[in-house]
Amino acid sequence: MPRRTSQREKEPRADDAGKPIGIASTERDMTARNREAENLRRLATVVKDSNDAITIQDFEGRITAWNRGAELMYGYSEEEALARNIKQLTTPGKVEEQEDFTRRLIAGEAITSFETQRVTKDGRVLDVWMTVTKLVDDAGKPIGIASTERDMTARKREAENLERSNKELEQFAYVASHDLQEPLRMVASYTQLLERRYKDQLDDTAREFIAFAVDGASRMQRLINDLLAYSRVHTRAGEPELVELSHVLGQARANLATAIEESGALVTNDELPVVMADPAQMVSVFQNLIGNAVKFRGEEPPHVHVSARERDGWVEISVRDNGIGIREEHHDRIFVIFQRLHNRKDYPGTGVGLALCKRIIERHGGRISVDSEEGKGTTLTFTLPEGRQEDQPT
Repeated sequence: MPRRTSQREKEPRADDAGKPIGIASTERDMTARNREAENLRRLATVVKDSNDAITIQDFEGRITAWNRGAELMYGYSEEEALARNIKQLTTPGKVEEQEDFTRRLIAGEAITSFETQRVTKDGRVLDVWMTVTKLVDDAGKPIGIASTERDMTARKREAENLERSNKELEQFAYVASHDLQEPLRMVASYTQLLERRYKDQLDDTAREFIAFAVDGASRMQRLINDLLAYSRVHTRAGEPELVELSHVLGQARANLATAIEESGALVTNDELPVVMADPAQMVSVFQNLIGNAVKFRGEEPPHVHVSARERDGWVEISVRDNGIGIREEHHDRIFVIFQRLHNRKDYPGTGVGLALCKRIIERHGGRISVDSEEGKGTTLTFTLPEGRQEDQPT
């Protein structure tokens, strides 16, 4: 049995005449109090040693514990913090929110995490993600709040910058698409008209120059269209839904029917599962990957095989070909926009296709990678969230 700890208070006793007759003692069981003190001591050790910013406060907001992580995050020493109320570190617009979640915690409501704002010693405003825990004594009585706090300011700024960059990119691509397409069409049209009208007066060199001009205008148009598609991956995308991969693969194969037939390519696939994705973007991914396999073919007719396997809530899709392959030192380059490994004469294109695929896959939370050797074909593998019936929007 655990040893019982008690506290004894002694007091002399006397009769009515004031003569001492003995000693009265009152004993209090100190076991629970000692256990509570030990638990608090251990908690304080954990708080102090953690790299995260951890604070403890009572229900009035008075700070009772402040670790090294909090010092680094907010700039206050432990001594300075313990003399303050948490409201002094809260932006004015969030004080009422702080009081509200405290009341809800006391009332027994389950609150785990939320975002708020804090003010540092030097006046900077931080966006903070808090994970809170209500502290209770051995009797279950609420005694305070412990919170783990993480600075989300930099991450939110990065997200805002990314969103702004995406909008600027789309705006640029939109302007380029609409303001440059018409002049390019005019250049191509009038150059071809010039060739037709004066073909009898042009020598071979002049006709070659005209062909260069027309080809340049056409390539610029394709580049603008590809850039516009790349910029709209996030801003013009559809909501994810249950998608049958075999269906979108069939659409991509139909879109490439002419190239497949002319090259004598064979496109096969295993049984493919259902994923959560934007169907139009999945058609674009398969169309780019299969189109590349057909374009970068070797001496044998192209054979493209699509397979998939499910694991841990994700679907891993592989597109394997028997083409010319890619040197290992170029594996990272192929996903960079406008990067080309071959001359345009042998392998036409804009260098946007795989960068577009990467952007689409990452938009879905997945990743794309390459496994290839020169002369031994290429396997491109990407991941997508597994499709489940309960994920289907109602």
